[in-house]
Amino acid sequence: MPTILENIYAQRAKDVQLAKSTPGTTPADLKNLLAMQLAPSLIPLVPRLKRNPSSSTSSPSPSLMAEIKRASPSKGPIALSVNPAKQAQTYALSGASVISVLTEPTWFKGSLLDMRLARQAVDSLPDRPAILRKDFIFDEYQIDEARFHGADTVLLIVAMLSLDRLKALYAYSLSLGMEPLVEVNNAKEMKVALDLGSKVIGVNNRNLHDFQVDMGTTSQLVELVRETDVVLCALSGISSAADVNTYKEQGVRAVLVGESLMRAQDTRQFIRELLSWPQQTLFAGKTQTSPLPWVKVTGVRMKEEAKKCIAAGADMISVTFDITDAHHVSPGAAREISAVIREAQLATTSKPSKKLATAPDPSSSSGTPIFGPYFTLQMEHLITTPYRRPALVGIFKNQSLPYILSTISSAHLDFVQLNGTEPPEWIPHIPVPVIRRFAIDGDLKGFTKPGLHAFSLLDQESVNGEANWGAVVKSVEGGGEAEGFPMPVILDMELPIENLGLGIRNFTTWAMDIKRSEGGFEETLELIRSMKLGQ
Repeated sequence: MPTILENIYAQRAKDVQLAKSTPGTTPADLKNLLAMQLAPSLIPLVPRLKRNPSSSTSSPSPSLMAEIKRASPSKGPIALSVNPAKQAQTYALSGASVISVLTEPTWFKGSLLDMRLARQAVDSLPDRPAILRKDFIFDEYQIDEARFHGADTVLLIVAMLSLDRLKALYAYSLSLGMEPLVEVNNAKEMKVALDLGSKVIGVNNRNLHDFQVDMGTTSQLVELVRETDVVLCALSGISSAADVNTYKEQGVRAVLVGESLMRAQDTRQFIRELLSWPQQTLFAGKTQTSPLPWVKVTGVRMKEEAKKCIAAGADMISVTFDITDAHHVSPGAAREISAVIREAQLATTSKPSKKLATAPDPSSSSGTPIFGPYFTLQMEHLITTPYRRPALVGIFKNQSLPYILSTISSAHLDFVQLNGTEPPEWIPHIPVPVIRRFAIDGDLKGFTKPGLHAFSLLDQESVNGEANWGAVVKSVEGGGEAEGFPMPVILDMELPIENLGLGIRNFTTWAMDIKRSEGGFEETLELIRSMKLGQ
Protein backbone atom coordinates (compact mmCIF):
# COMPACT_ATOMS: atom_id res chain seq x y z
CA MET A 1 0.00 0.00 0.00
CA PRO A 2 1.31 3.50 -0.79
CA THR A 3 2.16 5.60 2.25
CA ILE A 4 0.38 8.89 2.97
CA LEU A 5 3.39 10.81 1.66
CA GLU A 6 3.41 8.79 -1.55
CA ASN A 7 -0.31 9.43 -2.09
CA ILE A 8 0.16 13.16 -1.53
CA TYR A 9 3.16 13.24 -3.88
CA ALA A 10 1.20 11.47 -6.62
CA GLN A 11 -1.70 13.92 -6.36
CA ARG A 12 0.59 16.96 -6.26
CA ALA A 13 2.32 15.74 -9.43
CA LYS A 14 -1.09 15.83 -11.17
CA ASP A 15 -1.90 19.27 -9.70
CA VAL A 16 1.39 20.76 -10.83
CA GLN A 17 1.08 19.30 -14.29
CA LEU A 18 -2.39 20.84 -14.65
CA ALA A 19 -1.12 24.25 -13.49
CA LYS A 20 1.83 24.08 -15.88
CA SER A 21 -0.47 23.36 -18.81
CA THR A 22 -3.01 26.09 -17.97
CA PRO A 23 -2.72 29.28 -20.07
CA GLY A 24 -1.54 32.11 -17.88
CA THR A 25 0.26 29.91 -15.34
CA THR A 26 2.63 28.01 -17.59
CA PRO A 27 6.33 27.86 -16.64
CA ALA A 28 7.04 30.46 -19.34
CA ASP A 29 4.34 32.75 -17.91
CA LEU A 30 5.84 32.56 -14.43
CA LYS A 31 9.36 33.16 -15.73
CA ASN A 32 8.17 36.26 -17.58
CA LEU A 33 6.36 37.60 -14.52
CA LEU A 34 9.43 37.09 -12.35
CA ALA A 35 11.63 38.70 -14.99
CA MET A 36 9.34 41.74 -14.88
CA GLN A 37 10.11 42.06 -11.15
CA LEU A 38 6.43 41.64 -10.26
CA ALA A 39 7.11 39.38 -7.29
CA PRO A 40 6.95 41.02 -3.83
CA SER A 41 10.25 41.80 -2.13
CA LEU A 42 12.06 39.24 0.02
CA ILE A 43 13.40 39.26 3.54
CA PRO A 44 16.19 36.81 4.53
CA LEU A 45 15.00 33.85 6.57
CA VAL A 46 18.01 33.20 8.81
CA PRO A 47 18.31 36.68 10.39
CA ARG A 48 14.55 36.80 10.89
CA LEU A 49 14.59 33.48 12.75
CA LYS A 50 17.51 34.50 14.93
CA ARG A 51 15.68 37.57 16.16
CA ASN A 52 12.58 37.38 18.31
CA PRO A 53 10.87 39.49 21.00
CA SER A 54 13.06 38.03 23.77
CA SER A 55 16.27 37.57 21.77
CA SER A 56 18.30 39.82 24.04
CA THR A 57 17.66 37.86 27.22
CA SER A 58 20.26 35.52 28.66
CA SER A 59 18.11 32.53 27.76
CA PRO A 60 16.24 33.41 24.56
CA SER A 61 13.07 31.56 23.71
CA PRO A 62 12.79 29.82 20.36
CA SER A 63 11.38 31.89 17.53
CA LEU A 64 7.82 31.11 16.52
CA MET A 65 6.90 29.73 13.12
CA ALA A 66 3.11 30.09 13.17
CA GLU A 67 1.17 27.99 10.71
CA ILE A 68 -2.07 28.57 8.83
CA LYS A 69 -3.60 25.13 8.32
CA ARG A 70 -7.22 24.43 7.39
CA ALA A 71 -7.04 20.64 7.62
CA SER A 72 -4.64 17.69 7.67
CA PRO A 73 -4.66 14.02 6.58
CA SER A 74 -4.48 12.84 10.20
CA LYS A 75 -6.94 15.24 11.87
CA GLY A 76 -9.28 16.10 9.01
CA PRO A 77 -10.92 19.55 9.15
CA ILE A 78 -9.28 21.92 11.65
CA ALA A 79 -10.37 25.43 10.64
CA LEU A 80 -11.92 25.32 7.18
CA SER A 81 -13.38 28.83 7.44
CA VAL A 82 -10.18 30.53 8.60
CA ASN A 83 -9.48 33.95 7.10
CA PRO A 84 -5.79 33.59 6.16
CA ALA A 85 -5.21 37.35 6.03
CA LYS A 86 -6.63 37.96 9.50
CA GLN A 87 -4.88 34.91 10.93
CA ALA A 88 -1.56 36.06 9.48
CA GLN A 89 -2.04 39.54 10.91
CA THR A 90 -2.80 38.08 14.34
CA TYR A 91 0.33 35.91 14.18
CA ALA A 92 2.47 38.87 13.15
CA LEU A 93 1.14 41.14 15.89
CA SER A 94 1.70 38.35 18.41
CA GLY A 95 5.41 38.10 17.60
CA ALA A 96 5.72 35.33 15.01
CA SER A 97 9.03 35.31 13.14
CA VAL A 98 7.70 33.14 10.31
CA ILE A 99 4.20 32.51 9.01
CA SER A 100 3.87 29.09 7.43
CA VAL A 101 1.01 28.68 4.96
CA LEU A 102 -0.18 25.26 3.77
CA THR A 103 -0.87 25.55 0.05
CA GLU A 104 -1.68 21.88 -0.68
CA PRO A 105 -5.36 21.73 -1.74
CA THR A 106 -6.54 18.12 -1.39
CA TRP A 107 -5.59 17.05 2.14
CA PHE A 108 -4.71 20.39 3.73
CA LYS A 109 -7.34 22.51 1.89
CA GLY A 110 -4.84 25.27 1.21
CA SER A 111 -4.02 27.39 -1.81
CA LEU A 112 -1.58 29.89 -3.22
CA LEU A 113 -4.28 32.51 -2.68
CA ASP A 114 -4.13 31.79 1.07
CA MET A 115 -0.42 32.53 1.00
CA ARG A 116 -0.84 35.64 -1.13
CA LEU A 117 -3.46 37.00 1.29
CA ALA A 118 -1.29 36.21 4.30
CA ARG A 119 1.60 38.08 2.71
CA GLN A 120 -0.55 41.10 1.85
CA ALA A 121 -1.89 41.26 5.40
CA VAL A 122 1.58 41.69 6.90
CA ASP A 123 3.30 43.52 4.05
CA SER A 124 3.01 46.99 5.60
CA LEU A 125 4.56 46.02 8.93
CA PRO A 126 8.03 47.53 9.38
CA ASP A 127 9.30 44.21 10.77
CA ARG A 128 7.09 41.65 9.10
CA PRO A 129 7.46 37.89 9.54
CA ALA A 130 8.94 35.78 6.76
CA ILE A 131 6.40 33.82 4.69
CA LEU A 132 6.98 30.08 4.23
CA ARG A 133 5.27 28.09 1.50
CA LYS A 134 4.51 24.79 3.24
CA ASP A 135 3.88 22.25 0.51
CA PHE A 136 5.28 19.17 -1.16
CA ILE A 137 7.86 20.76 -3.45
CA PHE A 138 9.42 18.61 -6.15
CA ASP A 139 9.61 20.95 -9.15
CA GLU A 140 11.33 24.30 -9.77
CA TYR A 141 7.97 25.49 -11.08
CA GLN A 142 6.55 25.33 -7.54
CA ILE A 143 9.40 27.50 -6.27
CA ASP A 144 8.63 30.04 -9.01
CA GLU A 145 4.99 29.97 -7.86
CA ALA A 146 6.06 30.53 -4.28
CA ARG A 147 8.34 33.43 -5.17
CA PHE A 148 5.73 35.14 -7.35
CA HIS A 149 2.98 34.83 -4.72
CA GLY A 150 5.06 36.34 -1.92
CA ALA A 151 6.94 33.55 -0.15
CA ASP A 152 10.32 34.27 1.39
CA THR A 153 11.17 30.59 1.74
CA VAL A 154 9.94 27.13 0.77
CA LEU A 155 9.91 23.72 2.41
CA LEU A 156 12.06 20.93 0.96
CA ILE A 157 11.34 17.46 2.37
CA VAL A 158 14.33 15.14 2.30
CA ALA A 159 12.14 12.03 2.66
CA MET A 160 10.26 12.87 -0.54
CA LEU A 161 13.14 13.76 -2.87
CA SER A 162 16.03 11.99 -4.50
CA LEU A 163 19.41 13.44 -3.63
CA ASP A 164 19.81 14.93 -7.11
CA ARG A 165 16.36 16.56 -6.97
CA LEU A 166 17.01 17.90 -3.48
CA LYS A 167 20.30 19.47 -4.54
CA ALA A 168 18.77 20.99 -7.66
CA LEU A 169 15.78 22.45 -5.81
CA TYR A 170 17.95 23.79 -3.00
CA ALA A 171 20.26 25.51 -5.48
CA TYR A 172 17.33 26.90 -7.47
CA SER A 173 15.68 28.31 -4.38
CA LEU A 174 18.92 30.04 -3.42
CA SER A 175 19.18 31.48 -6.93
CA LEU A 176 15.87 33.28 -6.29
CA GLY A 177 17.11 34.62 -2.96
CA MET A 178 15.17 32.16 -0.79
CA GLU A 179 16.96 30.09 1.87
CA PRO A 180 14.84 26.90 2.12
CA LEU A 181 13.66 25.17 5.26
CA VAL A 182 14.94 21.62 4.82
CA GLU A 183 12.84 19.01 6.63
CA VAL A 184 14.28 15.80 8.10
CA ASN A 185 12.94 12.99 10.28
CA ASN A 186 15.98 10.88 11.20
CA ALA A 187 19.77 10.89 11.50
CA LYS A 188 20.32 9.73 7.93
CA GLU A 189 18.21 12.57 6.54
CA MET A 190 19.93 15.02 8.90
CA LYS A 191 23.30 14.07 7.40
CA VAL A 192 21.91 14.70 3.92
CA ALA A 193 20.68 18.14 4.97
CA LEU A 194 24.00 19.04 6.58
CA ASP A 195 25.98 17.85 3.56
CA LEU A 196 23.70 20.02 1.43
CA GLY A 197 24.82 23.09 3.41
CA SER A 198 21.37 23.83 4.81
CA LYS A 199 21.28 26.80 7.17
CA VAL A 200 17.74 26.12 8.44
CA ILE A 201 16.79 22.52 9.23
CA GLY A 202 13.42 21.46 10.59
CA VAL A 203 13.01 18.14 12.36
CA ASN A 204 9.49 16.88 11.76
CA ASN A 205 8.25 14.97 14.79
CA ARG A 206 5.61 13.50 12.50
CA ASN A 207 6.62 10.63 10.23
CA LEU A 208 5.13 11.59 6.87
CA HIS A 209 4.70 7.97 5.79
CA ASP A 210 2.27 7.05 8.58
CA PHE A 211 1.71 10.49 10.20
CA GLN A 212 2.56 9.20 13.68
CA VAL A 213 4.06 11.80 16.02
CA ASP A 214 7.07 11.21 18.28
CA MET A 215 8.02 14.36 20.21
CA GLY A 216 11.42 12.84 20.95
CA THR A 217 12.45 12.90 17.30
CA THR A 218 13.81 16.44 17.50
CA SER A 219 15.56 15.75 20.81
CA GLN A 220 17.37 12.75 19.32
CA LEU A 221 18.87 14.84 16.50
CA VAL A 222 19.90 17.97 18.41
CA GLU A 223 23.47 16.78 19.00
CA LEU A 224 24.10 16.44 15.28
CA VAL A 225 23.92 20.24 14.86
CA ARG A 226 25.26 21.29 18.26
CA GLU A 227 28.59 22.63 16.95
CA THR A 228 27.15 24.19 13.82
CA ASP A 229 25.48 27.52 13.06
CA VAL A 230 22.38 25.75 11.75
CA VAL A 231 19.04 27.13 12.92
CA LEU A 232 17.35 23.97 14.17
CA CYS A 233 13.54 24.01 14.15
CA ALA A 234 11.14 21.59 15.83
CA LEU A 235 8.11 20.84 13.66
CA SER A 236 4.75 19.25 14.52
CA GLY A 237 3.02 18.16 17.68
CA ILE A 238 3.92 21.19 19.80
CA SER A 239 1.01 22.27 21.97
CA SER A 240 2.29 23.44 25.37
CA ALA A 241 4.90 25.58 27.10
CA ALA A 242 6.41 22.36 28.45
CA ASP A 243 7.09 21.19 24.87
CA VAL A 244 8.74 24.50 24.00
CA ASN A 245 10.80 24.64 27.21
CA THR A 246 12.12 21.14 26.58
CA TYR A 247 13.33 22.11 23.12
CA LYS A 248 14.65 25.44 24.39
CA GLU A 249 16.87 23.68 26.93
CA GLN A 250 18.18 21.43 24.18
CA GLY A 251 19.17 24.36 21.96
CA VAL A 252 16.32 24.35 19.42
CA ARG A 253 16.12 27.81 17.82
CA ALA A 254 12.57 27.80 16.44
CA VAL A 255 9.31 25.90 16.82
CA LEU A 256 6.60 25.46 14.20
CA VAL A 257 3.09 25.33 15.64
CA GLY A 258 -0.02 24.76 13.56
CA GLU A 259 -3.02 22.88 14.87
CA SER A 260 -2.79 24.22 18.44
CA LEU A 261 -2.72 27.79 17.15
CA MET A 262 -5.59 27.21 14.75
CA ARG A 263 -7.74 25.85 17.59
CA ALA A 264 -6.77 28.47 20.20
CA GLN A 265 -9.60 30.65 21.50
CA ASP A 266 -7.26 33.59 22.20
CA THR A 267 -4.37 33.27 19.76
CA ARG A 268 -2.24 36.08 21.17
CA GLN A 269 -2.54 34.92 24.76
CA PHE A 270 -1.87 31.30 23.75
CA ILE A 271 1.32 32.34 21.94
CA ARG A 272 2.60 34.28 24.93
CA GLU A 273 1.94 31.35 27.25
CA LEU A 274 3.40 28.86 24.79
CA LEU A 275 6.66 30.80 24.39
CA SER A 276 6.72 32.06 28.02
CA TRP A 277 6.90 35.63 26.79
CA PRO A 278 5.94 38.47 29.14
CA GLN A 279 2.48 39.92 28.75
CA GLN A 280 2.57 42.44 25.93
CA THR A 281 1.77 46.01 26.88
CA LEU A 282 -0.20 47.59 24.10
CA PHE A 283 1.12 50.70 22.45
CA ALA A 284 -1.07 53.59 21.39
CA GLY A 285 -1.34 55.66 24.51
CA LYS A 286 -1.09 53.11 27.29
CA THR A 287 2.68 53.11 27.11
CA GLN A 288 3.02 56.54 25.54
CA THR A 289 6.06 58.21 27.08
CA SER A 290 4.74 61.75 26.87
CA PRO A 291 1.68 62.28 29.10
CA LEU A 292 0.54 65.07 26.78
CA PRO A 293 -0.13 64.98 23.03
CA TRP A 294 2.29 66.55 20.64
CA VAL A 295 1.25 70.01 19.49
CA LYS A 296 1.22 70.73 15.78
CA VAL A 297 0.77 74.36 14.69
CA THR A 298 -0.60 75.09 11.22
CA GLY A 299 -0.38 78.42 9.42
CA VAL A 300 2.99 79.82 10.50
CA ARG A 301 4.06 82.44 7.97
CA MET A 302 7.23 84.15 9.21
CA LYS A 303 10.42 83.17 11.01
CA GLU A 304 9.51 85.40 13.98
CA GLU A 305 6.29 83.44 14.42
CA ALA A 306 8.24 80.17 14.21
CA LYS A 307 10.57 81.34 17.02
CA LYS A 308 7.60 82.18 19.23
CA CYS A 309 5.97 78.79 18.54
CA ILE A 310 9.20 77.02 19.45
CA ALA A 311 9.48 79.00 22.68
CA ALA A 312 5.87 78.11 23.51
CA GLY A 313 6.67 74.39 23.12
CA ALA A 314 5.35 73.42 19.68
CA ASP A 315 6.47 69.96 18.48
CA MET A 316 5.55 70.38 14.81
CA ILE A 317 5.36 73.60 12.82
CA SER A 318 3.40 73.53 9.58
CA VAL A 319 3.83 75.91 6.68
CA THR A 320 1.26 75.97 3.89
CA PHE A 321 2.26 75.98 0.23
CA ASP A 322 -1.33 75.86 -1.02
CA ILE A 323 -1.81 79.28 -2.65
CA THR A 324 -5.57 79.13 -2.08
CA ASP A 325 -4.97 79.20 1.67
CA ALA A 326 -4.92 82.59 3.38
CA HIS A 327 -1.81 81.59 5.35
CA HIS A 328 0.28 80.25 2.47
CA VAL A 329 3.97 81.10 2.40
CA SER A 330 6.43 81.80 -0.38
CA PRO A 331 9.42 79.49 -0.94
CA GLY A 332 11.69 82.20 0.42
CA ALA A 333 9.70 82.57 3.65
CA ALA A 334 9.65 78.78 4.02
CA ARG A 335 13.44 78.64 3.83
CA GLU A 336 13.74 81.33 6.52
CA ILE A 337 11.38 79.41 8.80
CA SER A 338 13.31 76.23 8.06
CA ALA A 339 16.59 77.86 9.13
CA VAL A 340 15.05 78.85 12.48
CA ILE A 341 13.79 75.30 13.01
CA ARG A 342 17.15 73.75 12.09
CA GLU A 343 18.82 75.93 14.71
CA ALA A 344 16.28 74.81 17.33
CA GLN A 345 16.71 71.16 16.30
CA LEU A 346 20.46 71.34 16.73
CA ALA A 347 20.00 72.74 20.22
CA THR A 348 17.55 69.96 21.07
CA THR A 349 19.82 67.28 19.64
CA SER A 350 22.91 68.50 21.49
CA LYS A 351 21.01 68.96 24.77
CA PRO A 352 18.13 66.48 24.78
CA SER A 353 15.38 67.07 27.27
CA LYS A 354 14.99 64.71 30.19
CA LYS A 355 11.81 63.39 28.62
CA LEU A 356 13.57 62.51 25.37
CA ALA A 357 16.65 61.17 27.10
CA THR A 358 14.64 58.65 29.11
CA ALA A 359 12.22 57.64 26.39
CA PRO A 360 12.48 53.97 25.41
CA ASP A 361 13.65 53.31 21.89
CA PRO A 362 11.30 50.83 20.16
CA SER A 363 14.20 49.63 18.00
CA SER A 364 16.35 48.71 21.00
CA SER A 365 17.11 45.12 21.99
CA SER A 366 15.68 45.47 25.49
CA GLY A 367 13.71 42.28 25.06
CA THR A 368 10.42 44.17 25.20
CA PRO A 369 8.05 43.19 22.38
CA ILE A 370 7.94 45.95 19.78
CA PHE A 371 5.58 44.43 17.24
CA GLY A 372 2.40 46.27 16.39
CA PRO A 373 0.31 47.56 13.48
CA TYR A 374 1.67 50.01 10.96
CA PHE A 375 0.26 53.31 12.23
CA THR A 376 0.89 52.37 15.85
CA LEU A 377 4.55 51.66 15.18
CA GLN A 378 4.93 54.86 13.17
CA MET A 379 3.51 56.88 16.05
CA GLU A 380 5.37 55.00 18.76
CA HIS A 381 8.68 55.36 16.96
CA LEU A 382 8.20 59.09 16.57
CA ILE A 383 7.17 59.91 20.13
CA THR A 384 9.62 57.59 21.92
CA THR A 385 12.76 58.12 19.86
CA PRO A 386 15.10 61.06 20.50
CA TYR A 387 13.76 62.85 17.45
CA ARG A 388 14.80 66.32 16.40
CA ARG A 389 12.11 68.72 17.50
CA PRO A 390 10.38 70.83 16.44
CA ALA A 391 9.71 69.20 13.10
CA LEU A 392 8.89 71.18 9.96
CA VAL A 393 5.79 70.10 8.04
CA GLY A 394 5.01 71.31 4.52
CA ILE A 395 1.31 71.31 3.59
CA PHE A 396 0.33 70.79 -0.06
CA LYS A 397 -3.01 70.58 -1.81
CA ASN A 398 -3.33 69.26 -5.36
CA GLN A 399 0.12 70.44 -6.41
CA SER A 400 2.38 68.45 -8.67
CA LEU A 401 4.73 65.76 -7.41
CA PRO A 402 7.80 67.54 -8.88
CA TYR A 403 6.80 70.71 -7.01
CA ILE A 404 6.43 68.78 -3.74
CA LEU A 405 9.81 67.09 -4.21
CA SER A 406 11.62 70.32 -5.06
CA THR A 407 10.04 72.05 -2.07
CA ILE A 408 11.13 69.27 0.27
CA SER A 409 14.67 69.79 -0.95
CA SER A 410 14.72 73.58 -0.88
CA ALA A 411 12.91 74.02 2.46
CA HIS A 412 14.40 70.92 4.15
CA LEU A 413 11.00 69.60 5.21
CA ASP A 414 10.78 66.86 7.86
CA PHE A 415 7.22 65.85 6.93
CA VAL A 416 4.79 66.39 4.06
CA GLN A 417 1.07 66.81 4.65
CA LEU A 418 -1.25 66.10 1.74
CA ASN A 419 -4.59 67.92 1.94
CA GLY A 420 -5.94 67.28 -1.53
CA THR A 421 -6.69 64.40 -3.87
CA GLU A 422 -3.07 63.44 -4.52
CA PRO A 423 -2.81 59.84 -5.80
CA PRO A 424 -1.60 57.39 -3.13
CA GLU A 425 0.91 56.11 -5.70
CA TRP A 426 2.87 59.34 -5.22
CA ILE A 427 3.63 58.65 -1.58
CA PRO A 428 6.40 56.03 -2.08
CA HIS A 429 8.27 58.66 -4.11
CA ILE A 430 8.16 61.22 -1.28
CA PRO A 431 11.38 60.87 0.77
CA VAL A 432 9.93 62.07 4.11
CA PRO A 433 7.02 60.71 6.20
CA VAL A 434 3.61 61.73 4.91
CA ILE A 435 0.67 62.97 6.97
CA ARG A 436 -2.56 62.45 5.09
CA ARG A 437 -5.48 64.73 5.89
CA PHE A 438 -8.98 63.23 5.96
CA ALA A 439 -12.09 65.36 6.26
CA ILE A 440 -14.53 64.05 8.84
CA ASP A 441 -17.39 65.13 6.64
CA GLY A 442 -15.66 63.91 3.47
CA ASP A 443 -14.21 60.78 1.92
CA LEU A 444 -12.52 58.54 4.53
CA LYS A 445 -11.24 56.04 1.98
CA GLY A 446 -7.69 55.06 2.93
CA PHE A 447 -7.92 56.51 6.44
CA THR A 448 -6.96 53.24 8.13
CA LYS A 449 -5.17 51.65 5.17
CA PRO A 450 -1.57 51.00 6.24
CA GLY A 451 1.58 51.08 4.20
CA LEU A 452 1.63 54.45 2.44
CA HIS A 453 1.08 57.57 4.52
CA ALA A 454 2.67 57.40 7.98
CA PHE A 455 0.06 59.39 9.90
CA SER A 456 -3.65 60.17 9.56
CA LEU A 457 -5.02 63.63 10.42
CA LEU A 458 -8.75 64.07 11.03
CA ASP A 459 -10.00 67.48 9.99
CA GLN A 460 -13.28 69.09 9.04
CA GLU A 461 -14.13 70.67 5.72
CA SER A 462 -15.90 73.61 7.33
CA VAL A 463 -16.66 74.78 10.82
CA ASN A 464 -20.37 74.52 10.13
CA GLY A 465 -20.16 71.21 8.30
CA GLU A 466 -21.90 68.21 9.77
CA ALA A 467 -19.22 65.81 10.99
CA ASN A 468 -19.69 62.21 9.94
CA TRP A 469 -18.67 60.80 13.31
CA GLY A 470 -20.50 57.53 12.75
CA ALA A 471 -18.39 56.78 9.68
CA VAL A 472 -15.23 57.69 11.56
CA VAL A 473 -16.01 55.36 14.41
CA LYS A 474 -17.00 52.61 11.99
CA SER A 475 -13.74 53.00 10.07
CA VAL A 476 -11.79 52.12 13.20
CA GLU A 477 -14.30 49.67 14.62
CA GLY A 478 -12.70 46.78 16.44
CA GLY A 479 -9.65 48.77 17.44
CA GLY A 480 -8.40 50.42 14.27
CA GLU A 481 -5.83 48.60 12.15
CA ALA A 482 -6.01 45.45 14.21
CA GLU A 483 -8.08 44.20 17.11
CA GLY A 484 -6.68 45.49 20.39
CA PHE A 485 -4.68 48.32 18.87
CA PRO A 486 -6.52 51.67 18.90
CA MET A 487 -6.09 53.73 15.76
CA PRO A 488 -3.61 56.58 16.47
CA VAL A 489 -4.61 59.85 14.84
CA ILE A 490 -3.81 63.55 14.75
CA LEU A 491 -6.95 65.51 15.62
CA ASP A 492 -7.84 69.02 14.53
CA MET A 493 -8.36 71.16 17.64
CA GLU A 494 -11.45 72.73 16.07
CA LEU A 495 -13.34 69.44 15.95
CA PRO A 496 -16.26 69.17 18.39
CA ILE A 497 -14.75 66.18 20.19
CA GLU A 498 -17.76 65.82 22.49
CA ASN A 499 -19.79 64.67 19.46
CA LEU A 500 -17.72 61.53 19.26
CA GLY A 501 -19.16 60.22 22.50
CA LEU A 502 -17.94 56.75 23.27
CA GLY A 503 -16.30 56.57 19.85
CA ILE A 504 -13.36 58.61 21.10
CA ARG A 505 -12.18 55.51 22.92
CA ASN A 506 -11.17 54.05 19.57
CA PHE A 507 -8.64 56.81 19.04
CA THR A 508 -5.24 57.55 20.42
CA THR A 509 -4.75 61.26 20.03
CA TRP A 510 -0.98 61.51 20.06
CA ALA A 511 -0.99 64.93 18.37
CA MET A 512 -3.36 67.90 18.20
CA ASP A 513 -3.37 70.25 15.23
CA ILE A 514 -3.80 73.93 16.14
CA LYS A 515 -4.72 76.18 13.25
CA ARG A 516 -3.50 79.76 13.36
CA SER A 517 -6.12 81.73 15.23
CA GLU A 518 -7.95 84.41 13.31
CA GLY A 519 -8.18 86.30 16.59
CA GLY A 520 -4.43 86.92 16.58
CA PHE A 521 -1.18 85.01 16.77
CA GLU A 522 -0.88 85.58 20.53
CA GLU A 523 -4.07 83.58 20.96
CA THR A 524 -2.43 80.71 19.07
CA LEU A 525 0.65 80.87 21.32
CA GLU A 526 -1.48 80.83 24.42
CA LEU A 527 -3.25 77.73 23.21
CA ILE A 528 0.11 76.01 22.60
CA ARG A 529 1.27 76.87 26.13
CA SER A 530 -1.96 75.64 27.64
CA MET A 531 -1.73 72.31 25.84
CA LYS A 532 1.90 71.78 26.82
CA LEU A 533 0.92 72.44 30.45
CA GLY A 534 -1.99 70.03 30.16
CA GLN A 535 -4.59 72.69 30.83
